[in-house]
Amino acid sequence: MLLRRVAIATFAVATCLVVACGHQVTPSPTFNNLSGDVVLKFRVNGTLDFNDYTYAVIIDTCGNGTPYPQAYKTTFNSYSYGFFVGASFGTGLPQLVEYFVSPNSSGTIQYVTVPASSSLEQFIPNDNGQGNEFELVFNRAQLDNPLNQAQPCPNIPPVTATATPTGTAGASPTATATAIATLAPGASPSPSPTPTPNANPTTAAQADWAFNYFTIQGSTVLDSLGLGGPTDTTWSSSTIDTQITQDTPFFKATGGTVPSNPAAQLSGGDIQNYQ
Repeated sequence: MLLRRVAIATFAVATCLVVACGHQVTPSPTFNNLSGDVVLKFRVNGTLDFNDYTYAVIIDTCGNGTPYPQAYKTTFNSYSYGFFVGASFGTGLPQLVEYFVSPNSSGTIQYVTVPASSSLEQFIPNDNGQGNEFELVFNRAQLDNPLNQAQPCPNIPPVTATATPTGTAGASPTATATAIATLAPGASPSPSPTPTPNANPTTAAQADWAFNYFTIQGSTVLDSLGLGGPTDTTWSSSTIDTQITQDTPFFKATGGTVPSNPAAQLSGGDIQNYQ
């Protein structure tokens, strides 16, 4: 029933500042063996505020391209999974969701929650001791169709701008991310069985994974990594090849309008992939 992919419907607001280069990346000291893992570092310009903001990492694992914040305008083909931390999600293990377009409707956006697993995932809310960066380490197997859906990467047509996120039937796309608003604990529209990751989490055809970072307040996206912030459609520099060991630091594009609170202003991050 799950054709994995997309959603966080439509987003609105601004861009951000960039901090200086020279960030030194070090593997998480909590893992003795990072084989098969991805290490994400997520930075803002101020001090992370997990009470007022939600910090999201959206990932495309099907080779469709960068997931942009204005999802309904850029098609939903690039939304596969999302990790959410902060606000109502707290600072425990981030909430992982799998996106998909329902095959029984004309582009209805849905998602299912993937049960957290401390053996496959670790979260450090202040990994650099400066309060502006968190680290998430997860095993790639978590993002290999963990709920055993029949077609995790279907070749479906782009979704039109009339698509309605789950839980908002009848609503037209606006400047709010209504699908985010429904991601409160317990709001999953489908049962969430225990995940059973496959042995080979990355195939040759799906080797390149594209990432984007969002800061969200309530149901509104405030910033993303691209120049256009909440309306950006240009970001493309946070892609990794999961078949090689790779370290990819990146910085928020400069220019444009920025959120007023530095805690919502994206600075950049780092993605480390381990074989």
